[in-house]
Amino acid sequence: MDFPPATKIAATIRDYPRLVLVTHVEPDGDAVGSVLGLTHALRARGQEAVPWPLAPAPARYRFLPGFDELAANETPSLGAGDVVVALDSADPARLPEAVTAFAADGGAAVNIDHHASHRPFGNVSWVEPEAPAAAAMVWAVLREMGADWPRETSLCLYVGLVTDTGNFTYSNTNAWAFEMAADLIRRGVEPAEVERHLHRRFSLPHLNVLGEGLASLRQRDGIAYMEVTREARARTGAGVEDTEGMVDFTRRLAGCRVGVLFREVEGGVRVSFRAAEDLDVSVLAVAHGGGGHAAAAGCFVAGPPEEVKAQILDEVEAWLRRK
Repeated sequence: MDFPPATKIAATIRDYPRLVLVTHVEPDGDAVGSVLGLTHALRARGQEAVPWPLAPAPARYRFLPGFDELAANETPSLGAGDVVVALDSADPARLPEAVTAFAADGGAAVNIDHHASHRPFGNVSWVEPEAPAAAAMVWAVLREMGADWPRETSLCLYVGLVTDTGNFTYSNTNAWAFEMAADLIRRGVEPAEVERHLHRRFSLPHLNVLGEGLASLRQRDGIAYMEVTREARARTGAGVEDTEGMVDFTRRLAGCRVGVLFREVEGGVRVSFRAAEDLDVSVLAVAHGGGGHAAAAGCFVAGPPEEVKAQILDEVEAWLRRK
């Protein structure tokens, strides 16, 4: 598969001795895998690659090599001659403030993203909504750079791919995804090992807060919705990262057209949308300043949780009536 933008990105980043790699807040598997995968590959080439610490660093990816750097507390420096590489981030507002300030002041910034609702960032950008994951775009860039890469890179990129495609079951799964998977397996990735880490070693807080969420599951006119309150997280000892992937249970309910998860956070609610049929739920998120993919999107809505929930459910119901 040929990707002309990947050639341009590869030519850009191979010339920088120091690269700072960043992704969005509340990172998922694609974000973590993309950052760590590119970090290991660049270091193998002799370049200095600095992953920006994540807050919080999702513990379920602790098995990935280099994870401890993402959980560090020290903020990297940014200076003349550096380049920032933003991965899997549709909105600059969800990047570290120091990074967006660096780019605004004329610092070199490369952007690699696959969200259709992307907002512009960086002076060199590749936005590809057809990509099954940002990790797939990193894979394409590394192939253009020509050098081999270590198994650590292949493992991280594979995790990014399988988490964003739901183990190759989501609608974004395409030939690109399978070609990439085959290549990474030839490079030493063991899918069974990844499966054990991702889906058979959940923490107790994750499973307990999942139980709280499932107990709240309700259905209304084609909408399946559930919620996780701050009280529920406190009671189970779960962090926000422990709720990752929970929304996918909504679209497994018979009769669901759109699944919604409400997660109470400071100042409001994080709302996640999932399409259970061929619908573009990203428009629901964009209406509230969020974004994402056609089948999976999200946003933050300020206000009391019950009011936010009622507002969003009314909006989704009215939107579905027009479909």
